[in-house]
Amino acid sequence: MTLPAGSGANGGEAGESTAGASSNAGGHNAGSGGDTESNAGTGGSNELGEAGSAGDSGLYLGPTVGSAKTFAVLAYSAITTANVSPVTGELGVSAGAVSKITGFDSPSNTKYGTDSLAPNSQRTILAQGDVTALVGNIDPRACDVDLTNVVGGLTGDITLYPGVTCMNSFSADVLLNGHVTLDAGGDPNAFFIIRSNLTLTAADAAQVVLANGAQACGVFWRVKKQVTIGKTVQFYGTIIAGTAIVMKSASTLVGRALAQTAGVMLDANTITIPIDESVGSPGACTHVQ
Repeated sequence: MTLPAGSGANGGEAGESTAGASSNAGGHNAGSGGDTESNAGTGGSNELGEAGSAGDSGLYLGPTVGSAKTFAVLAYSAITTANVSPVTGELGVSAGAVSKITGFDSPSNTKYGTDSLAPNSQRTILAQGDVTALVGNIDPRACDVDLTNVVGGLTGDITLYPGVTCMNSFSADVLLNGHVTLDAGGDPNAFFIIRSNLTLTAADAAQVVLANGAQACGVFWRVKKQVTIGKTVQFYGTIIAGTAIVMKSASTLVGRALAQTAGVMLDANTITIPIDESVGSPGACTHVQ
């Protein structure tokens, strides 16, 4: 299913857009031993001064992750993995010690907690604060597409276009079952916000597909409750869950798993953060993150 442009313009959402729906608004708007620590200094606040747009110096007007940029997984309480999960990027808990990060025993894993040595003892707290700012940037944005009354929501094969896709009045939890294609239409500044006020579950073998220049660093899944990723799922984007994030065996994420008030549970997953470069890997990012 390809959604029509501009359907359900505001979906009953409170607030107004803080940075514009997207750079092409008016076009397609449908819609891992040891507690290794680094002494690289505390993660400061976003260089833009807010978890928001690039401003007048650039065309990207989507959200940014601030000091959470270096984290592949950032949880409130704990991070666990049932089987080895290769992670490219930092691991951190903002309300617990490094010992709350378990199963990541490779010397290559960089882990942070509230007991990390100075100057890193505040690193995860600052990053979690920037996640809060990120949510504060995302939530007031007006809906470009409202899937509230679309049966199945993200079930089946569906194409979304840049902007804000809202599912904020569903009486049932959101199921991603099939292929969700994010089509940037060739716009390097395109961003996608998928926002839900309940839970999000990606069924086994579901896929998120980036098309026509869409970038993982420009995709944001803002879910107010738990996010569950099933087995062998291919997923792209920054997941911001109000509670927990659960990834089941053999699923992959190019992006970040950010849990605001609970833990992150993994099982033989591969997580890679987007990197700043113009070409190359699926995680390449050409705009500010």
